[in-house]
Amino acid sequence: DAFVAAKKFGVRDIWIDSLCIIQDSTDDWQREAGLMQQVNSNARFNISVTGAENGNA
Repeated sequence: DAFVAAKKFGVRDIWIDSLCIIQDSTDDWQREAGLMQQVNSNARFNISVTGAENGNA
């Protein structure tokens, strides 16, 4: 759904923290978490997932 929305609004780049941050790496989380404010503040819009029926969301 995020890719459909991005295409609809002409957005070329998409940040998905579960893919852009190594989830089981404390070092990567510490490094990338500091960049998330910059990523979010420069975004045209943000999409948040609050729940899913399975882990494929």
